[in-house]
Amino acid sequence: MLRRRKISTFQTTFYVCGLAPLSAKQLVVLGFRKEKSSCFKAQRPVLCVIEYKMNSSEEICTDSLTLRGFEEYTVNDYSLGGIIEENRFYIVAPKDIVVASLIETDDRIEWLIKHSKFEEAMELISANGGNVPVLSVAKLYVNHLLALKKYDDAAKLCLRMLGNDKVLWEEEVFKFVKCQQLRSVSAYLPTSDECKLDPHVYEMVLYEFLKFDVCGFLNLIKEWPSHLYDGLAVINAIHDNFRKHHANQLLESLALLYSYQGDFESALRMYLKLQNKDVFQLIRRYELYDVISKLIIPLIQLDRDCAFEILLDKKKIKTEIVVHQLEHKQEYLYWYLDSLLKKDPSNVFQKKLISLYAIFDRNKLLPFLKRSKDYDIQEALVVCKQENFYPEIVYLLGCMGGVEAAEALNIIIHRIRDIEMAIEFCKEHDDNDLWNALINEFSNHPEIVTKVLDGIVDYFSPAVVVGKIKMGQNIPNLRQSLIKMLWHYNLQGEILSSAQQIQLSDYFEIHSEIVTTQRRGQQVSNEQMCSLCHRPVLMLRGGMSWALDLDDFRGLCGCGKHPLLRTLNQELLGISGQKAKDCT
Repeated sequence: MLRRRKISTFQTTFYVCGLAPLSAKQLVVLGFRKEKSSCFKAQRPVLCVIEYKMNSSEEICTDSLTLRGFEEYTVNDYSLGGIIEENRFYIVAPKDIVVASLIETDDRIEWLIKHSKFEEAMELISANGGNVPVLSVAKLYVNHLLALKKYDDAAKLCLRMLGNDKVLWEEEVFKFVKCQQLRSVSAYLPTSDECKLDPHVYEMVLYEFLKFDVCGFLNLIKEWPSHLYDGLAVINAIHDNFRKHHANQLLESLALLYSYQGDFESALRMYLKLQNKDVFQLIRRYELYDVISKLIIPLIQLDRDCAFEILLDKKKIKTEIVVHQLEHKQEYLYWYLDSLLKKDPSNVFQKKLISLYAIFDRNKLLPFLKRSKDYDIQEALVVCKQENFYPEIVYLLGCMGGVEAAEALNIIIHRIRDIEMAIEFCKEHDDNDLWNALINEFSNHPEIVTKVLDGIVDYFSPAVVVGKIKMGQNIPNLRQSLIKMLWHYNLQGEILSSAQQIQLSDYFEIHSEIVTTQRRGQQVSNEQMCSLCHRPVLMLRGGMSWALDLDDFRGLCGCGKHPLLRTLNQELLGISGQKAKDCT
């Protein structure tokens, strides 16, 4: 019987010079590459391993062979032979014979390393194992990448291969030190407690950033935990390498480092030099209210509103401390006390506002004097006299009364020269001496006599003003003023008369209602007892009756003291007597 053999066909990219079996599904093929030109010279032969896969084929590996005189050979000049049992194959050419055999994993790894194919070598070791450790290949790969100046790739390889091995990390980091490329590996250095490197390593990274990349240095200070390195050593390095053109970044770095060290006063000073408003957030976060007692002025200069949110809270910082610090900054003291007055109107420092308002905002002075009572009038008067603030002087003198009120009126007349204000001042104090002084002062000024007449109505007798008018004196608008005054008094008299009539009418109407109410009859039964003598209120001859018949009326209880019975007794007795008279 004949055994059936399975025949497979496949296509190649070269002309076949020889075939040899390698395994059940693999062939070793010696070939000569196909070219578009009809000339087959100057082509290297190839040795390829082809594997059969479901009616198709795949090239497992392909090697080009360099034989002596290959430039002169054609496809027909090569042949392939071999010893199948030993997996050994012979490539025969006119001037050369090459022996090909399967290589071991270690040989393959060595070949890959020799040809700088480190990635493939590590994959091969991971897949098939071998005598060469993968970390050894990784170290060689790192050296290779550094030599090619592919620093970032080398750093990523360290992260992938070194894991949490502190010793390996410290060994590889020093390779970056020699290249001055610690900046490249900084993003990949382990910073967790599981693998914390020597503080000197992190400090070296920071020093390199400080030297070449200040912005990157600041970012690392923000990102790295402060326990990784010696903060004081880094602070000293910043001071030693401080550069004005990077002042902002370096000051912010110092502020953060001082915060990590717990030196919050120094940290606040750095933020204030930066004019960075994060200082207020830092104060609240760490409750640095005791620390800011010496930094009040810089805080206000940075942001007045944010500073006052803290300074106006007595629970956080005492008012006495703030006032003491601002004594030499009068404008800042004015801002502070003016804001404090709105929040705490009874504070003990408000008397300082008199001189401050006089300097910085006079418009607030008079309302403050009128509203507040917690200041010394004499001290306030001295301040106002120094500045010639006449309206304020008038108010203070008016509060003092007596001779001072007359002085105030004199200031209104001769300094302020405001007749309406003088009249209102006299109305406010309603003092006859002030009115007389006002009338005497203006009696010789015909043009304002009418204003005085109009103003004194209901407060002072207009006859006094009229009596001061000299015969033949020409007073503008006097007639209109007198008519207006007389009309006012006449109207006032009519109003009073009408009010009196209304009052009398209401009185008599209400009195009549009261009398009617008191005379109104009330239902009384013979069972009702007097609360004073405890006898029946009505005493009848017959039995109980709801209606009171005068013929049966025998009288009321003898005491006659019951408040409701006095009138009733009189009325009944009167009616009974009238009835008896009528009968007679």
